[in-house]
Amino acid sequence: MINQFVSKEVILYIIGSNKMKEFFLTAQDGFRISVALMDIEHPKGLFQIVHGSVEHKERYYPFARYLNEKGYAVILSDNRGHGASLSEKYTLGYMDGFEPIVSDLHEVNQYISLLHPQKPLYLFGHSLGSVFARIYLEKYDSQLDKLILSGTVHYNPLTPLGVRLARLAISVSGERACNSILRYFIMNGKNISWISVSQSNIAAYRADPLSGFKYPNRSVLTVMESVMELKMIDHYPCDNPDLPILSVSGEGDPVAGGPRGTKKSFQMLRQIGYHNFENIIFEGMKHEVLNEKQHIKVYETILKFVES
Repeated sequence: MINQFVSKEVILYIIGSNKMKEFFLTAQDGFRISVALMDIEHPKGLFQIVHGSVEHKERYYPFARYLNEKGYAVILSDNRGHGASLSEKYTLGYMDGFEPIVSDLHEVNQYISLLHPQKPLYLFGHSLGSVFARIYLEKYDSQLDKLILSGTVHYNPLTPLGVRLARLAISVSGERACNSILRYFIMNGKNISWISVSQSNIAAYRADPLSGFKYPNRSVLTVMESVMELKMIDHYPCDNPDLPILSVSGEGDPVAGGPRGTKKSFQMLRQIGYHNFENIIFEGMKHEVLNEKQHIKVYETILKFVES
């Protein structure tokens, strides 16, 4: 039954030890989702990791290995237009809406849940991944046991303006053109000091050919529409109101918006019907708390939340 999800090329992408396999899952529309599975026998629970904007799943391998060592099976995937989840249509950086990405996440969820039935499943989303993870709640919150948000994107009142600017840019220069004004609007231009206090992390990010690339106009619109979706309260039936939700962010993270921004994010979730929140802000850290020098503190905090 599990094999129905896996593309015929799977055997070509199995690498590394028994704990680490890379392969493709076939989405409902035939798109091939690049997946990494760090599996173990008799796991305590299952972790699904969703990466952020202009990056890829491999940046989360250290965190995944930590979870593996603590007794959890971990599955990671590249969002469409990122990492190895590419095609003729979905070239590097191209997204055409959050719906297919959220659908892909559900396919990945089903796969690991079939591997380990009846095991608790924890969804982790960083940055833009934290947005997709919250949109995931619209249809699938009952399938999750806990939700962890990192670099938790808060709703910005300027988001509707961003949507209009992105649509204008598409009408003028097309979906696949890149607009420097839009890049500044969502990524603060070429300045990436907001990502991390760790200079070695920033250097690694700059040197990574699969990180920090430019989003075309349609992808910028996808980002803006995704953030807008967080405010569409009536789209969330809230079948699992007791779902425990943890947010971890750095005190210097402009994306999370500090304590006020996270408070607003929780207010929106509370309007939907969720009520079981925990918010932890780490001093001396910025956006990528998993990649700061004191990242073990963050790892341990997430593990404590899961095992509490």
